[in-house]
Amino acid sequence: MEALKPHIPANSSVLIIRPSEVTVDKLQQAKSSLDGLSVSFELMERLGSSDTLYSVVVVGLFGAEKGLDYEQIQKSMRSSGIIAIFNGDNSSVSLDLLINGFSDSQQISENLTIAKSPACAFGTSTAIKLAPKVWKLDADDDLEDLIDPDDLLTEEDKVAPNKKLYTCGPKSEKKKACKNCSCGYAEELAGAPPPEFKSACGSCYLGDAFRCASCPFLGQPAFKPGENVKLAL
Repeated sequence: MEALKPHIPANSSVLIIRPSEVTVDKLQQAKSSLDGLSVSFELMERLGSSDTLYSVVVVGLFGAEKGLDYEQIQKSMRSSGIIAIFNGDNSSVSLDLLINGFSDSQQISENLTIAKSPACAFGTSTAIKLAPKVWKLDADDDLEDLIDPDDLLTEEDKVAPNKKLYTCGPKSEKKKACKNCSCGYAEELAGAPPPEFKSACGSCYLGDAFRCASCPFLGQPAFKPGENVKLAL
């Protein structure tokens, strides 16, 4: 306890986790070694039965403590309190403390490790402030690595499509149908229903990978055989 006492703030309340079998003399000796502090004793399995919170919780003072319930220990501690573990496995105790929310782990001596509990009380919650949706540049930001999206366009990208390249169909300049129109555009211009198309290869319904180069169904999704597919022109 002499190694621990310099790390305990004045007027702290100390809870010592004791085993079920320990002599009164040992308890009194432990209490006297922390003279001037408020010292209490409790069994590990009874942690949480009281609403009292302690500044310091001491574990393993009377021998290595197995099966530490870090959640119950933390519930019994004040925020930014100190946990002191005697006779622990130095190879894993620091990692166990970190995983269970404790920080600033220090090995004070060969058989003593201390750490701090979180700065907030156990179970505390708070609303998360979402970042603004707009990303704003500051005057000090380095803009040298930024790319102007207009620089990614070539001169060909900036040229408007030439409608004269389309001699027929809805994309053509005069919007007229071919003489041998098979896509239904001629009927659409005439206000008549499109003709029923008969597949020459029998693979039109399978999708573009199975269709001929001149298939009027190019670009359309696959469909079931015999299904009436309406072309979106």
